[in-house]
Amino acid sequence: MNSDADIRILPSTPKLVRFFEDRAEVTRQVVAPLAAGCQWLRISGVTPLVDDRSVQAACAGAKILAARVFRRLRTAQEISASEIEKFEREGAKLQARIDELRLQISRVEKRLEYLGALFETWTQGIAKIPRFSDLAPMDSWTSAYDELLRADGDEMAHWLKLTQDVERLEQEQAELGAQASGLGSQQPRCETFIDVQLDAPAATEREITLIYRTPGALWRPEHFARLDVDAKQPEKGKVTLQSFAAVWQRTGESWENVQVAFSTARPAQVATPPLLSDDALSKRKKAPEEKKKVVVEMREQAIETARTGKAPEMPGVDDGGEPLEFTGKSPLTLASTGTPMRVEIARLEVAAEVARILMPERVAIAHQRARCVNNGKTPLLAGPIRVARGASLVGRARLDFVGTGEPFDLGFGPEDGLRCRRTMEEKREVGLMGGQTITREVTLSLSNLGSQARPLEILERVPVSEIEGLEVRAPEPKEWAPDKDGFMKRTITLEPLAAKELKFKYELRAKSNVELPF
Repeated sequence: MNSDADIRILPSTPKLVRFFEDRAEVTRQVVAPLAAGCQWLRISGVTPLVDDRSVQAACAGAKILAARVFRRLRTAQEISASEIEKFEREGAKLQARIDELRLQISRVEKRLEYLGALFETWTQGIAKIPRFSDLAPMDSWTSAYDELLRADGDEMAHWLKLTQDVERLEQEQAELGAQASGLGSQQPRCETFIDVQLDAPAATEREITLIYRTPGALWRPEHFARLDVDAKQPEKGKVTLQSFAAVWQRTGESWENVQVAFSTARPAQVATPPLLSDDALSKRKKAPEEKKKVVVEMREQAIETARTGKAPEMPGVDDGGEPLEFTGKSPLTLASTGTPMRVEIARLEVAAEVARILMPERVAIAHQRARCVNNGKTPLLAGPIRVARGASLVGRARLDFVGTGEPFDLGFGPEDGLRCRRTMEEKREVGLMGGQTITREVTLSLSNLGSQARPLEILERVPVSEIEGLEVRAPEPKEWAPDKDGFMKRTITLEPLAAKELKFKYELRAKSNVELPF
């Protein structure tokens, strides 16, 4: 085997970078003049963070025998004696100039003390002169005061300029010292190469391709949605949805004009199924007192909708469990600074059903909702989304994973012209046999502060009972009709500058052996 000094070092150029959620895969190319027979080549431009196990090499027309990562530490050369003397001379000049300015500042401060004593003498003298005295005209005292004031102002301005000059020179002195200290210290530098051993049948020039993975680079999806409403049909609109890859890297490599790809695959994740454990269920006999009583628990239940199942344990990119890959539209230049950059990876235009939604139980402000269907060829990844109505940015939200052909809702900010106040009155009655009846009456006070009529979709809810001992009677009036999950939808139109009041009430009837949580 050749020694390290005999191995040729060749520069490489990055061509493709594939970003994952916690690392990146780099493809480099190098054009190498090959000699006939077995030989080693050392390829530069590789990050010290390279994963040794992921290195792959390929060469058309030559046989790759081995590929390895080679690292070495290099120490920076010490500063020369002439450079040290140069820094010392400049430092001495700065120090002499600072000493001279400080001496001038001391002289100015003494003159200021002398002028202060003259001010005090002038004050004591004018206090002893009788009022309206002809022996000492007031003009002479006034002119003397003006002279003292002018001299004091000149000296203060001179003192301020000298102080600023000293501060500037001291800053230059500190920078010069830091520069000399940095040049005088030995900073080790880690150099990393990939050594490739190959066998060429004849002397020729070939292109070698290197592929390796490195941490310190990642990406996350981000979206931007813009809603444009049809002026003639306010309930119809169009949503333009742009998907971006927010990407950044701190690997030490400089990627200039490279093709980029963004993958949701997880090459570092173990591809083995988890171990299964037994889930033991047990039962016990109830006491006689427990059999006589039914304890009701109240819970908030999220209504599940049919959608692609999410993969478990998604700390980064949520792709629904199916690996996806997106490509950038143009080459990218990304420096190793850790500064994020947005790259557009998809654009989608979909029709939307626009409505104003009010959920008074949650918040007393109506918001604009657009209901869309993902008719694109790829799913929409989960991530933060910025939303805008026309040319106005209205806020930020989060978009969950949306599969192909799946409907999804987007909120586009509140409607400032709509107001709502929700109140609820509750009455409790206990029957002769111990049963309870709870009557709740909800009042919604709505107002439209705008100059146009606005349709409004109101969403309310009532409890849903899952036991026989607790009955929930249907709300009144009949316009409030709950579905099987207890949600009630009602659409009304608020006239311009008008107010409207809506009411509904429902009953909860519990038997004597039922213990309510509220």
